[in-house]
Amino acid sequence: MSTLDRLVYMANQIATEFGNQMPKEAVEATYDHLWHFWDPRMREMIIAHHEAGGAGLSETANAAVERLATARGKPAPVTRGTEFSGDGGRMSDAG
Repeated sequence: MSTLDRLVYMANQIATEFGNQMPKEAVEATYDHLWHFWDPRMREMIIAHHEAGGAGLSETANAAVERLATARGKPAPVTRGTEFSGDGGRMSDAG
């Protein structure tokens, strides 16, 4: 499996999971996850793939990558996984 194939697979898995958890917010939550947890090189690769037609991306993943491609600035958290605890940075969101 190529790196691009793996990124498409991962984006679709993320989109599917958010679609199951929060169907109305799945695109925004997927975008939020890609922004916060994917390395900038991964984001650039999936955006380039999207701009070349996005073969293999699910509808939700494709919409999230479109949002990623056109976004300006850092997104507000959509899921608790990207909210920080408010303790002044002493703990991670996993803490």
